Amino acid sequence: MPKIVEKMTLAGVRAAKPDMIFYSAGTCWWTHDPLHLGTNASGLPCDPRDGVLFQTEDVEGFLKAAVENPGHYGRHGLRAFVAAHHLNCQLSEDDSRAWCMPTWDEYNEALDILDAGIE
Repeated sequence: MPKIVEKMTLAGVRAAKPDMIFYSAGTCWWTHDPLHLGTNASGLPCDPRDGVLFQTEDVEGFLKAAVENPGHYGRHGLRAFVAAHHLNCQLSEDDSRAWCMPTWDEYNEALDILDAGIE
């Protein structure tokens, strides 16, 4: 099971004053830092699973939409959205590479495990 590490916050993203938000077309992954982007076999920027990305220059609009719709992300709401940031989800307890999950339910389950103190 991927592990949530909660290193980045929405305040941290805003403080970084990014020019763009990158987000996955096929998973719930997102980031504000172009250094977090991978490159797939075709040479295109991608998420940690080699998924296709979207991007927006409306950083505040992207974050505002998340804040205004916490129910979209499941039982942990906005916390699940933040958990999907590149810096907040790693492959496993033993492998700290960034990872992404395809559904909000999986992020919510990983947050339940974090809250329960289960390794």
